[in-house]
Amino acid sequence: MRLTQFRVQNFRSVRSTDWIDVTSITAFVGQNEAGKSNLCEALYRVNPALPDRFNVDEDWPVDDWGNKDGNALVCEARYALDDSDEIKVLITAAGLLWTPPASIPAPEGQPESPQPAQPDGTYTVAQLPVKMVLRVGKYYDNRRALSIELGEATARTLDSTKLEAWAGTNLLKHVYIREYDFPSSRAELNELVKKRNEQGWDKLNPGEQTILIVLDLARISVDDFILKGTSPDGRTLRSFDKRQASAYLTQQFAKLWKQKEVRFDIDVDATTLNIFVEDVGMGMPVRLDKRSTGFRWYVAFAWKFTHATKGAYRNTVLILEEPGIHLHYDGHKDLLGVLGDLAESNTILYTTHVATMLDEAYPERVRIVELHEHHTRVIAGVVSSQRVPMMLIESRLGLSASMQGLLGNRQTVILEGGDDALILQKLSGLLAKDSKSSLSDRIYLWPAHGASKTPMYAGFLVGHKFDAAVLLDSDREGREAKAKIQDLYLKEQAGNTVKFRVLMLKESAGIPKNEPAIEDIFPDEFYLECVNAAYRYTIKLEDLPMDGSDQITKRVEAVLQSRYGHAELDKRRVMSEMLKRFDQWKKLEDLPGDSAKHAEKLIANLNRAFD
Repeated sequence: MRLTQFRVQNFRSVRSTDWIDVTSITAFVGQNEAGKSNLCEALYRVNPALPDRFNVDEDWPVDDWGNKDGNALVCEARYALDDSDEIKVLITAAGLLWTPPASIPAPEGQPESPQPAQPDGTYTVAQLPVKMVLRVGKYYDNRRALSIELGEATARTLDSTKLEAWAGTNLLKHVYIREYDFPSSRAELNELVKKRNEQGWDKLNPGEQTILIVLDLARISVDDFILKGTSPDGRTLRSFDKRQASAYLTQQFAKLWKQKEVRFDIDVDATTLNIFVEDVGMGMPVRLDKRSTGFRWYVAFAWKFTHATKGAYRNTVLILEEPGIHLHYDGHKDLLGVLGDLAESNTILYTTHVATMLDEAYPERVRIVELHEHHTRVIAGVVSSQRVPMMLIESRLGLSASMQGLLGNRQTVILEGGDDALILQKLSGLLAKDSKSSLSDRIYLWPAHGASKTPMYAGFLVGHKFDAAVLLDSDREGREAKAKIQDLYLKEQAGNTVKFRVLMLKESAGIPKNEPAIEDIFPDEFYLECVNAAYRYTIKLEDLPMDGSDQITKRVEAVLQSRYGHAELDKRRVMSEMLKRFDQWKKLEDLPGDSAKHAEKLIANLNRAFD
């Protein structure tokens, strides 16, 4: 089961949204007070991991107060089920009878008429729908409405009581993490227990709550911990509890923290609890609240997530407010990697104001939250009509306001990287010297940071209806980027006046290879000469593998890895050698091999794309 869509209505700044598509990771960006948190809170309360409910006297939109309705629907969510075992369990549990659509053939050897349930009320896999959608709505009075969508099939009967019982156990829990700080790593346990018992959990400050979360995670009863401290035997047993708790917390934290290995130590003296952290290999523990803010953020995130999911990092909808706000931008890269790992078994939604918390390789994750006449609106894609959300997108793409004007007034070609731009500009200059057709003065070359990042750049240009194209290598990465661009942006392009072009290098330059990259404009011998000069090796053409890709960079990289132990080919290092040779070329005939022919065809096709 996975969350695929949700929508919100009559909740604070949100009057009504369309269905908001949810991917395995979804990022909400927008200015402060645009409504990002309101969307998150409404979704969380559909099935909260910890008790939480709507309050119509606080949450109803203030500009519609006269129509306040305590029975109104607030949030609906759709969950897709496509696992046959999961579908079978749900159908059986809900007592559902259904009629398959005519397009679904009956099982072999059975009549073509719709098949009823078996005598025991179950269905065989062949009789099950391929996909089901569970629709869940939550109301202000905390009622929950459940229904099943079968697409073309029709639900004939449904036992709502049984379905509610199934959902109580099986519906995905929503985990919402808003506060990450770890204000203190010391607590007086007797005073903490007294305050909790007399005033309740809600009256505890975040630091006090976090201490209790830590102990609960470590499976420690605070009352039992205090009682054991009153006798010698109890204190002995408590020392074992402390060691077990410390090991457990260390293990849980290591699942999410990848930057260095650390060890936690819970220490209790009488009723005073302290939490220490030791860098493995240093031998000196430090109190947790003396560590960096970014480290404490990660600790709070790891332990609160673990607590909300009870240590099982599976099958939750994880909602995060501004994750990584205290981390260095390198930490954002690590955090995105962690979220990617968690997304294998969880659905993740997060809000952010930080450009480096957006992964350029996944523009389909972005949802822009705008405020229109004091009400929240959500749009998919990387283009907004409002300046503040676009500042984040433009920052991620390395754009300034002046560059946006440049892109809008030129014909822009997205390239996979800066090397592509250097090579094309050099080749264009040589063509011009030889009175050949060079790159049009109207074309601006805009380097991305690899093929996987080009779809976000394309989304920006398509959304603004700029006159643009992308030039991609003809390898697997280039083909995948082409497919994503077409799927995300070009399906509905037929009626548009401005067209976006996707050009592949193999056809555009006429390079007789299966997977050419920009370096394959030149003969393999030339590129290998530059590699040997850069690395001071004597690799020969016959040393390069013949299986796999015929792209020169990938063949060279295979040798560097297998023979010389390099992790990868450093293209920048080789490019510096290529530039030395570029400077020696004064006319077109100086180019090696068929480079001039490929260059002339490529430049002509780039110009022709905009004719």
